[in-house]
Amino acid sequence: MKDYSRYPALLVERAGPDGDVFIVSINRPERMNAIDPASHTQVARIWRDLDRDPDCRAIILTGVGKAFCTGLDFKAAHGEPSASGPQYRSMRARPGAAKIVDYILEVEKPIVSMINGPAMGLGFILAMLGDITVASDDATLGDTHINLGITPGDGGILLLPMLLGMNRAKQLLMLGEVLTGKEAANMGLVNYSVPADKLREFALDIATRLAAKAPYALKTTKASLHMIMRRRALDVLDLSHLYEQLAMRTEDHREGVKAFKEKRPAKYIGR
Repeated sequence: MKDYSRYPALLVERAGPDGDVFIVSINRPERMNAIDPASHTQVARIWRDLDRDPDCRAIILTGVGKAFCTGLDFKAAHGEPSASGPQYRSMRARPGAAKIVDYILEVEKPIVSMINGPAMGLGFILAMLGDITVASDDATLGDTHINLGITPGDGGILLLPMLLGMNRAKQLLMLGEVLTGKEAANMGLVNYSVPADKLREFALDIATRLAAKAPYALKTTKASLHMIMRRRALDVLDLSHLYEQLAMRTEDHREGVKAFKEKRPAKYIGR
């Protein structure tokens, strides 16, 4: 096993009968595993190390504690409360650490998303990038960028039409709807929903089954499927990211963040 100590915001452990399943957990439970600038870089870069680790045959992505990942941590940027702050913007820059979607789409080894709690915003995208997704029945999932007055720029516009079709994608992205794990499974957004106390066992069983497959056949099957996604990513990711950056400059976005902090409905004015 490689040395993963340079990723302190992530916990990496071996599991499975042969120790070839690596469980990667976002390890910021005090912030509901929200992503700050340092952990953002680590979440982007660890994938290439995992892919090159000869001891790893399958990966489970999850979060420590009660959350999977609640998105970007607005408060972590030196006390900056707004998602328009300079540290927040640096987390969004492309190319660089914000190319999480690109890096995960390049991973050859299978990834199981074990969604143990809230998976919101960027956390939702991380969960949906899993090859097989397993949620606890009471987990909550959603790409809620629209509720902060911004365009979904992390990958939802790429992923949801492919996972659900255009009508369902519009429903979730334009209304900013939040689903439970059970609702997401019934909709086909995640593969499985199970009781919380069965989640780890269930996800580990799937990852172990994947790890037992012929590595070349598995990685080339995944690579062929991901070529479709990567080509579509070239068309849509940079555009949606640009729209997100422009939306962050609006008064409506500032109102969305303020309303979120004050736990009230936002009042948008179209500026």
